[in-house]
Amino acid sequence: MKIAACLTSVALFAVAIAAQGAADSDPKATKTPAALPSMQRESLQELSATVTSVDAKTRMIGLRADDGSTGEYEAGPEVKNFAQIKTGDQVVVSYYRGLAAQVKPAGTIASKDVEAVDLAATAAAGEKPAAGIGTAVKATVVIEKVDTQANTVTFKKPDGTSRTLPVQSDEGKAFIKKLKTGDAVDVVYAEAVAVEVKPKK
Repeated sequence: MKIAACLTSVALFAVAIAAQGAADSDPKATKTPAALPSMQRESLQELSATVTSVDAKTRMIGLRADDGSTGEYEAGPEVKNFAQIKTGDQVVVSYYRGLAAQVKPAGTIASKDVEAVDLAATAAAGEKPAAGIGTAVKATVVIEKVDTQANTVTFKKPDGTSRTLPVQSDEGKAFIKKLKTGDAVDVVYAEAVAVEVKPKK
């Protein structure tokens, strides 16, 4: 199994939950003539590094990134086939982050439930060492204040506490301009990281 599947699974969960949108909560939503505001933002970053040291007893691995920076990291039990890792191996670290939001129909009562899913993937026996972990969380928040000048949004979480966050992306800035106080918004945040040893070329 490809370790990248861990990243893909988290991404698909986020997209699927966000796509449900209004249909989840109110049958009348299908009769709404105007589409409810929504947004989706994803990013996938990859970093290449070279294994500089391996300590079999402590499972510590030394890495040197392409930019020359170095560090030591512990390979947890989820990293299968650890014994195959050798000095000089090329490692690729992939990091995925995704955010999706969908305004719910007017009058919707915000759910206090928080849905979460954790995913893990490891290399099969005989394959190059690899591991991936990911998580995705869905919650409904209630908009309390939108400041389009400062590009911040304040919302009430399912547990009743409030939080103010800066909005930096163009997608996010366009989205908050469509929000108003009292809106219930389904928000899904997902992230995953995968580490894979690549064969030497």
